[in-house]
Formats: sequence, C-alpha cells, structure tokens
Amino acid sequence: MPRVPTSASDPQQRLEAILGLSREQARRAVEEIFDALRVGVDEYIALRHAELQRQGESNERIFERIAVEVRSLRFKAPELTSRQIRRRIYG
Repeated sequence: MPRVPTSASDPQQRLEAILGLSREQARRAVEEIFDALRVGVDEYIALRHAELQRQGESNERIFERIAVEVRSLRFKAPELTSRQIRRRIYG
C-alpha cells in the first residue's frame, strides 16, 4: 500500500530525493502544486477560457474543450454543457 504523506515536508523531501531538486526548488514545486489544487471549478473555467482565448481558440471550441477537461480533473465537477460553461464565464 502506498504511503500517504503526512505533511508538506514529505512530498518536498521526495522531490529532493527522486528528482535531485534543491530544498528551495522542491519547496516551491510543492507550493505550486498546492496552489493548483485550491482552484475551484469556476476559477478553473475562467482561467482556462482566458488561456485558450490568448491562444486564438474560438469560444465555441473553448467551451467544448473545457467541458471535456473538467470531467477528468481532480475536483468533482458536474458534467457541464457548452452553454453552462458560457454562462459561468459571462453570467
């Protein structure tokens, strides 16, 4: 059975040992991961929409793509249609 980390220092120590990261690099990597895990579904949708718009994607394609992505992310998100995603972005 895999060991479950008991504190933030456990993953940091593993990154140092496995990847050869310095203590500071490993600490920053763990902080980045924790920050990413704090993002809720609405914030994710807004951030991802802005990112894909900057890449030149059309809104129609963006909404379809986000609908697929939220199904496989770490937070429990309801299955959303393109229309529901559009409403979460624009109100």
